[in-house]
Amino acid sequence: MKKIFTLSLGLAFSLCFSQGKLYIQNYSNYNLGMRIVAGNTGSCLPEAVASMDFPAQTQDVIDDFNDAFTYTAGWSVRLSPTGNPSYFTAPNGLLNSISPITRWEFAWYQAQDPITGNTVYDTVDHNMADNSAFPNCAWNGSTFVDGTVTDSFWFYIPSDNATYLVIQ
Repeated sequence: MKKIFTLSLGLAFSLCFSQGKLYIQNYSNYNLGMRIVAGNTGSCLPEAVASMDFPAQTQDVIDDFNDAFTYTAGWSVRLSPTGNPSYFTAPNGLLNSISPITRWEFAWYQAQDPITGNTVYDTVDHNMADNSAFPNCAWNGSTFVDGTVTDSFWFYIPSDNATYLVIQ
């Protein structure tokens, strides 16, 4: 009985503090050149950063770092405040091990013409984040940005442990 209780407690703990899913819903007619960041809500570290190319008119769910390989080649991971980031291609065991102690923290993107690949400049930067969840971290953004080319929303649903980035 003790083993079952311990195993159940460990499973519940890992589910409660897992990274959660990132839903990217790009309803715009533009491809997105993106930067995505995940970090620990308390200490900001570990921190993982990736550049992504996300197509126009695409909606997808990224379950964790390794699941993002469709849109990125890998992640730069910083484990200490003074250390240099290390680069890891997905899938990778280190990415699996830091996933349960991080949450999706920040997204930045530029709209790109899907035919030419050229950047379509907006009048604002789309720095998306919920600053209240990461008050001590360096990445700052807004939960809503009203641009001239695209509008974007960033929100977190705690009951689903899911972060959403919606671009229209």
